[in-house]
Amino acid sequence: MAGHFILRSINNTDLAIATSKGATWSVLQHANIGWNTASRSVLSKALNGQPIGNRDGLPPHRYLESKKSVGDTLEKYLRNAGWASQLIRPNSAGLGLRELSPKAKAAWDRGDRTGALVEQFLHGTATVEVYYINGTEMS
Repeated sequence: MAGHFILRSINNTDLAIATSKGATWSVLQHANIGWNTASRSVLSKALNGQPIGNRDGLPPHRYLESKKSVGDTLEKYLRNAGWASQLIRPNSAGLGLRELSPKAKAAWDRGDRTGALVEQFLHGTATVEVYYINGTEMS
């Protein structure tokens, strides 16, 4: 699985608010890989747009998923989520981020990260891949 966007780190407060508004927090992915020199290197390369071959070596992470079917409360939250300005979409071969909807891609291309998140949500689902909580490696 892959997200539409990557958010390097989310804090506990933002995560609690997002989930209280209807976003879901996935189970831990890549727990068997762990955080080690190799997985940190793969993540660093991916985040810097360098090719990684595939996602197999990425360290543990989770997905914050926002579905339009949840409704207006979640949409309103996403429109004002301060962390949305920190979203990234590295162009790393092998990272395989999900394709954005046309409206989300247009917003992203004009530098509107929050707009891209909201447009992807309005298309059906916006998935954000997260590697750190409060700057601490996900475990």
